[in-house]
Amino acid sequence: MSWTLDTPAGDSLHVNAWNWRPTLELLERHGLLDPDTAALLGHNIETDVTGEQARRIAAFLDAYLAGVPAAGRVLLDGSVTTEPDTFELHRDDLGRNYSATSSWLARFRDFCHAATAGFTVS
Repeated sequence: MSWTLDTPAGDSLHVNAWNWRPTLELLERHGLLDPDTAALLGHNIETDVTGEQARRIAAFLDAYLAGVPAAGRVLLDGSVTTEPDTFELHRDDLGRNYSATSSWLARFRDFCHAATAGFTVS
């Protein structure tokens, strides 16, 4: 499962579920998205993020990523690990399968900085 983030200016960013779900959890946990919006963004339906929300997300990620190691990953529960992703399916604890890499979060942050008019997730 994957999502595409599109700006009105024509910029696009693609993301898979493995990175997107923990990203949404992180943004909701820190109050950048309300629970309803976060839930909608987690489904493959068209959902808009305003320019103001994009600016707040970018500013948050600027500060947040300063504390995440370059090889770090943010897990679904919000913890950060530097253990390499083994790409092994953890059937006993499905939450362990999801992690937002610091490189993905940096790309998303940069996208949000540029998305001054907001973006649509589909």
